[in-house]
Parts: sequence; C-alpha cells; structure tokens
Amino acid sequence: MSAYIPEDLVLEILPGLPLKCLIRFRSVSKSWATLIGTPDYLSKSLINDCILANPTHQLLFVKRSPESTHGRLSYSFLCYSTLASASDSKTHQDLPLQSPYDIKIVGSCNGLLCLFDYYGTSNIVVWNPTTVEFMFLPHAWDVETVCFGFDPIHEEFKVLRIRYVAESDEPYLPPYLAGRVHLNQEVEVYSLSGGSWRNLVVDVEVPKFQGVDSSYMNGVCFWLALSYYGDEKIVAFDVCDEVIRTMALPNYSLVYGEITWRTLTVLKESVALIVYPRNKGDERFFDIWLLLEFGVKESWTRLVRIVPICAFGWPLGFWKRGELFIVCRDLGELVLYDPFTQTVRTLQLDGEWFHVLPFTPSSVGINGSGFLDG
Repeated sequence: MSAYIPEDLVLEILPGLPLKCLIRFRSVSKSWATLIGTPDYLSKSLINDCILANPTHQLLFVKRSPESTHGRLSYSFLCYSTLASASDSKTHQDLPLQSPYDIKIVGSCNGLLCLFDYYGTSNIVVWNPTTVEFMFLPHAWDVETVCFGFDPIHEEFKVLRIRYVAESDEPYLPPYLAGRVHLNQEVEVYSLSGGSWRNLVVDVEVPKFQGVDSSYMNGVCFWLALSYYGDEKIVAFDVCDEVIRTMALPNYSLVYGEITWRTLTVLKESVALIVYPRNKGDERFFDIWLLLEFGVKESWTRLVRIVPICAFGWPLGFWKRGELFIVCRDLGELVLYDPFTQTVRTLQLDGEWFHVLPFTPSSVGINGSGFLDG
C-alpha cells in the first residue's frame, strides 16, 4: 500500500489538529514542513483554519486613546464578521475609567473587562460593557501589576494585584536613586464574591514592569513582565490554585537584534508571541512563536513567518482570515492589513493608541459569581 497522502487531503486533515501536533508533523517531510511553516497560498487556509480561526466571538472591542491629553478615552464595538459598527447610536463611548494618559485593559473574561489606571491613580475597575455596570475595587498606591480571570472551580471572578513598596524611610526619592532601593513585593487577591483584598504568599519574584498585553486561557492569566535590569519573562497566574509561575522568553535577540515589538496572545489553546523586528532595515515581517510547555524555555518554537508586512505600523492581533490589525501612528488611525494580498483597509477609527480584543456580550452581573444576577 502506498504511503503517499494527497495534498488536498492533508489540507483537510491538518486544520483539525492541535498546534503541538502541527509542530511535530513538520518533521514528516520537507513538503509538510513547507506547508505548515510558510504562509504561501497553499498554507494560507491552514494558517487561517488551524491557527487564527476563532468563530465564537460576536464582537470586537476597540479601545482608543486620543492624540491629545485633553481628549476622552473611548471604546467602540465592531461586528466580528464584517467590522461594521455594532452600535445603533454612538460610534464610540467613554470608558468608565478616565486618565490624562491611558488606561490598561488587563483582563477580559466571560463578558467582563478589568481596567487599570497604571499611569495615574492606580484605580482598578471591573466593568461589563453590555450592561454598563462597573465597580471600583478598594484602592491602594504603588500598584504595578494587575490581572483578572475566572475561577471555574469556585465559580468566581478574581483580580490579582502586585505592589512594590520601598524599604527606605524616605517619603520621596529622586528617580536616579529610586531604582537602587530594595522593593518589597506584596501580592493580593480580590474575589468579587468576597469584597476585600487578602494577602497571597508567593515563592517567586515577579518582574516589576507589566507589559501592555495580557491573555487569559483555561483559568490562567498570562502577561509579559520586565525587571529593572532588562530581564523579560512571561508570568502565569493560576486563578483556581492562586499560584504564580514565571519563565524566560525565547532568546530572539540573537535572531532579530535588540529592538522588537512583541504581542502576547492565545492561538487555539496555546500561548503565543507575535514578534515584529524593528531594526531590520527594509525587511518587514513578523514571526509567530508558540509555547509548547510552560516552564521549559527550550519548548518555544517559531511556528511561522509571515511576509511581507507593511512598514507603517506594528501588529496588534489577527482578524478571522489572517488579516492584521495595525496601528498606523503617522496617520493616527487603526487599519486592517492583508499580508497575502498586501492591501490596506481603513477602519475609520482615529487615535494614538489602540487595544483590540474579541468580545462576546454577556449579562453576567458584577456580584462575584459567574452566573446571571437573579
């Protein structure tokens, strides 16, 4: 019996497999390695169906920061399938938490969003954009890291915050001395059903500076973190067990150089990095790195390289057919770029900074449980 499998049959089988299986199958033959690892027209359907497809979402939530500090931070809903405005009245509305600079979205789960005023007041807000219900959590200063997720075992939402408090008795230190003072790491968890912060004892040191991207998958929050000394790690918080773990990122500085733009995301139940080099001259591309096993640095593998990419911005994430949401800083707007056809589509959304994430409306009440109020 012949061992040959027709290519059209391979294209039907591979999209249904987990990403970890795809990694292993690249070693079957040179043709399979090319098919899985190169975004040509044959593998485009594979990339879309197996890696990028996420048909369960109804909407896209787009947060916009104005170019001027006098503007208001706003958000819009776009229909996921068409990218048309999903609002019958206003095209954009104000966020419930405002700042002269920007507001971080540090978590999205079951129709709820968690907002964090990192640059200003350190306020944390849990918000349901569907019901317009929101709640400010009890305040504290010196908060550097916040994440948000759902505990499916105890059926409750939880917020994690990490504070770094200086041991020095000086009430204020100039910036050139502040970095030399030892900081005590204080970790706290807030259960929406409990209504108060409680201390959490952890045995790992979490780097102080939280990246702009965070992801949530199967009860675990992931984010990028950077220390004073330039050490960058990926951090994971298990919402159920309330355990924090860290691990190193791939040593991609050896591949790209020092200047890269990184986006942390989840692709088909796997943690992934979109790496966009910014110091390669006229060469424009981005790579998708996949994490096969958390805690094992060697399990980072470069899944695919997509070229060419337009030179006027950096990627925020994918749409349903492999197109990229890109921030066009020069024009002050968000665009959609198709790397396969090299076409650009303007989304009629202006601003300086954007955050785009898939969103499914929910009537979940902010009462601590994962179920509907009443």
